[in-house]
Amino acid sequence: MFGGILTILIAIWVYRSSIQAKTGNALYWTAGAAVLFFIVQMLFYNVNIMIIDVFGGTDIGDEYDRDLLSIDSREGETALQEGFFGGVLGVLFELFPLLAAWFSVAFVRVKFMLKQDFNLSNLVGGIGETFSSIGNSFKTKS
Repeated sequence: MFGGILTILIAIWVYRSSIQAKTGNALYWTAGAAVLFFIVQMLFYNVNIMIIDVFGGTDIGDEYDRDLLSIDSREGETALQEGFFGGVLGVLFELFPLLAAWFSVAFVRVKFMLKQDFNLSNLVGGIGETFSSIGNSFKTKS
């Protein structure tokens, strides 16, 4: 759910950046950014499962993917996911694909769409304005 909300916010961010920079084909850039986000996110989720497999010593790939009716916990599948470190690692495994996907979209936005230098201010540029414009869109004019 958080990944879906983040995808929508990234699509708005890329669309606004494309319109402001007058790059043309804003919808193509937005659709490409959403597709790139999903592909990188899926790849890094698979990388997380491979990391768990390597350090756990067992192949849990088929057991990790449960059907929709199964509600039991995956906790304790491997020694890597136990204890405090396992809890922190679980949070990192959930956040890492989202951050990697965002970074890949931000990189493509800076280097190919906006054709700017790669630095931190260009990488996160426009995020604050996107949130403020979303907030302003809820205000009524009377």
